Amino acid sequence: MAKNTVEPRQFRIDSMISNFFIILLIPLAAAVGFKYYEYQAPPEVSFDVLGDDHMENEMLKFRNNTAGDHSYEWNFGDSTELVQEKSPIHTFTKHGDYMVSLTVDGQYEFQEVVHVGQIKKEKPMVIIPRIAGPKRMYVGASAFFTCSTKGGSSWAWRLNGSSKVYSKKKSVKFSFSKPGYKTISLVVDGNNEFTAQKKVYVRVKPSEKHKITESNNSIVKKEEDYIPETPEVYDIFKSIEKENASKKDESLPDDAELTAMFLKIAKGGGDKEKFMKYFYDNNKNLMVKCNGDLITFEKLVKDVEGKNIVLKEFSTIRKNSTKIMTVTIRYKKKRGFKNDLL
Repeated sequence: MAKNTVEPRQFRIDSMISNFFIILLIPLAAAVGFKYYEYQAPPEVSFDVLGDDHMENEMLKFRNNTAGDHSYEWNFGDSTELVQEKSPIHTFTKHGDYMVSLTVDGQYEFQEVVHVGQIKKEKPMVIIPRIAGPKRMYVGASAFFTCSTKGGSSWAWRLNGSSKVYSKKKSVKFSFSKPGYKTISLVVDGNNEFTAQKKVYVRVKPSEKHKITESNNSIVKKEEDYIPETPEVYDIFKSIEKENASKKDESLPDDAELTAMFLKIAKGGGDKEKFMKYFYDNNKNLMVKCNGDLITFEKLVKDVEGKNIVLKEFSTIRKNSTKIMTVTIRYKKKRGFKNDLL
């Protein structure tokens, strides 16, 4: 029997084809590896607002918790301009709920509702007025009447039940041309529930009785800012003068005066307790925006006291010139120390 001399066929890959696939796979593998190497997980975007109570017209510090170096865009939901800072400070002028959003790298967003409360108005103090003045007076003579109760911002003096207001100041002087009983009434701060009344008997001097004719009408003469010499009311008027003087002393200085006080404190002098009292007495929750950060006045004074600084900005925003709402200070420390006061 003859042997089969035919060799089995073997599968062979041409070298050109193999080289082609090798050349094709190398850049593909490189691209896949580069993409894998460059891939980064999206950042975890979040923020919170420092402090427990967030009130209108107060500076709020937003803390950005996003790790890494990114671009930021804040929308505070109150129609103000967008902010590109990492951890900005913002003030809401009205109370309410605001949807605040933070966008990182133009695509990753975090939103949270921030509740802004309304500043509670202090309940006005009820003032029960009292009238200090004589019970008897003579026809044609002047007599001084004043409100002996402390406090109040407006006064309304009336006579004999008339709706006409004869004076809107704390003190008034009357004189009558006809005898009889007169009723003087006083309302403080428009509170008609508490109306003070005082009856005054007007009589004719014995030496002038023959000069007075009977009449049903009384002529009232009004004068303001009268300083009495009658011992009965002089002490009360002196207390009014002291009260007005103390109010003048408590008026808030302007920004230029506050700047001068701040620079004296920075150079190791000045009255820092008086300086801080101007801010805290009229706004107990007030903070200062210092070099872009929100800090207390104690920390500000501690940082600059006895230092040689260059003051770039010191400004305040006030409400009705009686209450400081916001304070902005920018400064930098210089090398060296000067102990000479301003």
